[in-house]
Amino acid sequence: MRHTLFPLAGLFLLTPIAQADDAADAKAIVEKAVKARGDKPDAKFSAMTWKDKGKFTGGGFELPYTAEWAFQSPDKYRFVFTGTVGDAKINMTVVVNGEKAWEAEGDKSREITGEKLEQTRNEAYQFRVSALTPLLTDKDFTLATAKGKDVDKKPTVAVKVTHDKKPPITLYFDKESGLLVKRELIVKDEFQKWKEVLDEAYFSDYKESDGKKHFTKLKIVRDGKTLIESTLSDAKEAEKLDPKLFEKL
Repeated sequence: MRHTLFPLAGLFLLTPIAQADDAADAKAIVEKAVKARGDKPDAKFSAMTWKDKGKFTGGGFELPYTAEWAFQSPDKYRFVFTGTVGDAKINMTVVVNGEKAWEAEGDKSREITGEKLEQTRNEAYQFRVSALTPLLTDKDFTLATAKGKDVDKKPTVAVKVTHDKKPPITLYFDKESGLLVKRELIVKDEFQKWKEVLDEAYFSDYKESDGKKHFTKLKIVRDGKTLIESTLSDAKEAEKLDPKLFEKL
């Protein structure tokens, strides 16, 4: 009996070491991605603004749109959305500020609550994770390696990101360049009565601006169907954005 316990005891002793090695491997993958993008691993990410133009497909309709975005780490963002359905024009603004969120269409606004609030706040978390540098500087993230998969017929390496009370996110990085090319997580889909589904975001066509590389093509596939295809532009980082951007609508 004593001899049979020796291998088990050894396994328990080695497990923390193995976990530490794996976390270090995951961190190295993220560091490579940050450097490939033109940042320093110890850089502090604060805020960013950008624009995009694309097509939204969901809820039984297609909606060409343009949008302007602002994100202040860790949990504030705003977007102003303009789209057209037939002859109708849609103007919508969404603001997230910590635990609160609001949406406005035209001159009507309301506070976002319930499952939609949870999903909307999680989108701010996704921006924070995709910024990458917080994964290296903030101790509240746990990193582990994951199984890579081909993205656009190219091999990737993957990192699973976990955080207290937030959905796990898996990031995929091009094995050669190191750049982030895909993100996966489970989300609640508003158009399917908040059913939990797989949400996949693809990042491509990186272009350099001010010494840093930013993806300019975004494709989001939700539950196996294309939800958004867009082209991004005017990406700019900032120390801090105007607090008025995140005030109640």
